Amino acid sequence: MIDEPRTLEQVLARMDAAWEQFRALAVRFPPERMDEHIGGWTRKQMLAHVGGWHDSAADRLLAFAATGERQTIDEDDEVINARIARAAAGRTAGEVLHAVETSFRRLRRQVEMLNDEQLMAHDSWPMKLIVGVTHEHYEEHRPDLEIGADLSSARD
Repeated sequence: MIDEPRTLEQVLARMDAAWEQFRALAVRFPPERMDEHIGGWTRKQMLAHVGGWHDSAADRLLAFAATGERQTIDEDDEVINARIARAAAGRTAGEVLHAVETSFRRLRRQVEMLNDEQLMAHDSWPMKLIVGVTHEHYEEHRPDLEIGADLSSARD
């Protein structure tokens, strides 16, 4: 088991490494297969989902930096995921990939604004949020971007 990051430098290094691996899989994945269903959604919708959670985390971290208070979400995760999936349905794979890349850069910029003390505030809430929406989330969806993945066993 890898130790959880404890400093801003460690968080950023781990974010960057995990993102580069996930992004490489997404970029290599054939665009013509992005509309294939994996579980309850398409790969394109899954990528939009990752970007949507980047954006949510960036917003929450921005509010945290301004108030010092832990930020919660008032909506159910499934409602948020469904909204993201609907919005992605009408976009091209290239548009979705660009949006998820932009969302990562936005999240990274927001993380860079934090300091080590802020990362550990509220029982490490900011650090756990960042870990949850980056490398843990990418690892969860990595099988969805494996070109030889068996569609019948893919997860949503």
